[in-house]
Amino acid sequence: MLEIRLIMDSPIEEILGFKTCCGLRTFDQNLEILFKNNGFTAVRVQGYFDLHGGYGAYRMDAVIPPDGFWIEPGDVKALYCYMDETLWEKSTRMILYDSEGNAYQVDIQQR
Repeated sequence: MLEIRLIMDSPIEEILGFKTCCGLRTFDQNLEILFKNNGFTAVRVQGYFDLHGGYGAYRMDAVIPPDGFWIEPGDVKALYCYMDETLWEKSTRMILYDSEGNAYQVDIQQR
């Protein structure tokens, strides 16, 4: 069972910039998606998600890390991406996926 938390306007650009001070730079990474594995087996989170709203569905696959990741029981990991604020405001839910074909829906709470 994955617990998922969405953090819009995350300061991740500064954090990643510091960690990669002499190498890769990422710009405008303003959405952080935290995953906590509360289950008893490892889960492979995919490197994409879908946004849904009155506009229909939009696949977001420009994320860091692009290939997703394995998350062991009890661990916390994150996906990062740039999220257009207009698209975010029009979205009502996000659906994330694991490698077993399971979908995890998260309601987007607008401010």
